[in-house]
Amino acid sequence: MRRIGAIVNRGSGHGRGGQMERWLRLRLGEQLDLLEITQGVDLAGWARQREALGVERILVFGGDGTFRAVADAMEGMELPLALVATGTNNNISRALGLPNDPYEATEIGLTGSPDWISAGRINGYFFLEAAGIGLEAELWPVGEAVVRRRFRDAIEGPLALARTVPAAVEIELEEPEFHDTVSAYTMTISNVAVTGAHLPLAPDVDIRDPALYLNVYQSLGPLGTLRTGMDLARKRAMRPQFVTRHPFMRARIRASEPLSVHADGTLIGTLPIEVVSIATAVRVVMPEAAETSATGAASGHQDRPSEETEEEG
Repeated sequence: MRRIGAIVNRGSGHGRGGQMERWLRLRLGEQLDLLEITQGVDLAGWARQREALGVERILVFGGDGTFRAVADAMEGMELPLALVATGTNNNISRALGLPNDPYEATEIGLTGSPDWISAGRINGYFFLEAAGIGLEAELWPVGEAVVRRRFRDAIEGPLALARTVPAAVEIELEEPEFHDTVSAYTMTISNVAVTGAHLPLAPDVDIRDPALYLNVYQSLGPLGTLRTGMDLARKRAMRPQFVTRHPFMRARIRASEPLSVHADGTLIGTLPIEVVSIATAVRVVMPEAAETSATGAASGHQDRPSEETEEEG
């Protein structure tokens, strides 16, 4: 009998993950081997046991945060993952070309073929979407607050702009080699086209590409950076004259000031950092005809409206 694993974050999407769990039990019956996300659950141990038991693949019901945790736990494993996005931003689902409808995404997860996707580690912290340095790291939580309608938290944006000063940032990249020192308020590292609060920071980046991409932004000043942020919030990509992009497999970045650093929205400390690309991080099921477009979605799904939810999961 076919065996399908499933990891469910019942609280994702304001309970949407729990609703999908009930449907999934009816859909798969005795084929289903299910794990609910709870505090302290051993994701890696559970996944290894399921692989040993002959589970064919593991479906993940949750948001970007849930999928990041599972991918981190299963890094390098041959056992395929299939994402059914039930969170808020759902940027990973977009990058994989998956439909917004969770029932349709489930069927793709049950029948589709897997492919390797890349990820990164920044000072040891696993990330799938992006990392930010300096002002971007300060403003990431503000964007999340707006998306989740926590407007009281959004007032941190002007405060972050007021206290930010440019710093001399030394960059060393490998594969290909690059070394420079720049004056910058902010820079980002991208593994997907659209990240955070649906910001198109790197429109042509493909999560299947082994390399990560360092985006170095011209020092526009705090107000210029704010205007650029407003453009990004309107889903307008940055004009190319304001940003240079550098592919790399390994990076070392340090600065004259202790600039803040985040990875996938989690503040992890300050510079200096070491970043490494994980070219074959996890095997993930994708739509058969998914050719990732400039917006990070499969051409057949990129214009579908996203369903707004309350929890990232």
